[in-house]
Amino acid sequence: MFRLPLIWALAVLLLTACAPSAAQRWADEVQRSYARGFRPLDLYAPPFHLSGLLKGQKNSDLVVYLEGDGRAIIHGQPSSDPTPREAQSLQLALLDPDPCVLYLARVGQFQPNYANRDNEAYWSDKRLSEEVVAAASSAIEQVKIMVGAARLHLIGYSGGGGLAVLVAERRLDVASIVTVAGLLDTDWWVQNRGWRPLDGSLNPIKEAWATSFVPQLHIFGQKDQIIPSEMSARFLRAAKFTKIDRLAQNNDHYSGWTKAWPDLLAKYVMPLRKEASQPLKQAAGSPL
Repeated sequence: MFRLPLIWALAVLLLTACAPSAAQRWADEVQRSYARGFRPLDLYAPPFHLSGLLKGQKNSDLVVYLEGDGRAIIHGQPSSDPTPREAQSLQLALLDPDPCVLYLARVGQFQPNYANRDNEAYWSDKRLSEEVVAAASSAIEQVKIMVGAARLHLIGYSGGGGLAVLVAERRLDVASIVTVAGLLDTDWWVQNRGWRPLDGSLNPIKEAWATSFVPQLHIFGQKDQIIPSEMSARFLRAAKFTKIDRLAQNNDHYSGWTKAWPDLLAKYVMPLRKEASQPLKQAAGSPL
C-alpha cells in the first residue's frame, strides 16, 4: 500500500527535472520565431515586465496577439509558473502575413523573475485586473510608437480575448477585435462552469458598449468545454454593435486552431482588417 505513492512521487520528480524552464522555453520560442521575422522584446509595463515578439514594418497598422491564461490554475490552486505548454496565440501570430505583428505574453509567462508567489494573483484571481489591463496597454503603446503605427488590430485567445476587449474599451485607436474562444463574461463563466471566482478581475461584458464602434469577430469552438459557445452570444447581446459577428468552428478549446488559422485569416480576419482600415469612428458619447 505504500509503493504506489512512492512511484508517483518519483514520476513527478522525474517529470519536473525533465521539464524545460520558462527561460528555456522562451529561448526556444524566440529561436523558432526568427525564421518568421520576429525579434524578442522585454517590455517594462509597470509594475511588470512582459515578454513579446515583434515582426515590425514601420508606418503600418499594428496587429497584436494576446496570449491566453496559460497554466494559471492547477488542481484548483494558482500555479507557480503560468507559462503555457503550448503558446496558442504565438502559434497563430507566426502564421499572420501582416507586415507588423506583435505577440504579447501575459504576466509571469516566460518571465522566471515574475513567476513567484508575490505575483500569482495576476495570473489567477486578478488575471484581468485593472493593473493587468493597464500593463498590456502600456506595452502595446510602446511598440505602437516604436513602429509608428496609427491603428491597432487586437487578437486574443481564451483569456487573451477578454484582455483584448478590456484594452479596447480604454483606447480610441483600436480598429478591430478578433477573439478565439474568448473569455468575454467572467461572472457568467464562473457561475455556469463552477470555476474559481476571479476576485479582483474586470468583466469584459460589463463595458461592452465602449467598443460599439469597433468591428469585431468572435470565433468559438463548437466542442469547447472550457469556453462554451454561449459566451460570445451573451457578449453580442450585451450591446448593439456597428459590426460584430460570431463564427463557429468544429474545435475544442485547445486543438485545431493553428490548423484552421490560415483559412480563417484569409476568409474572415484579413477582410475585417481591410474593412476596418477606414478612418476610425468616434464612439457616441465618448470623450475626445
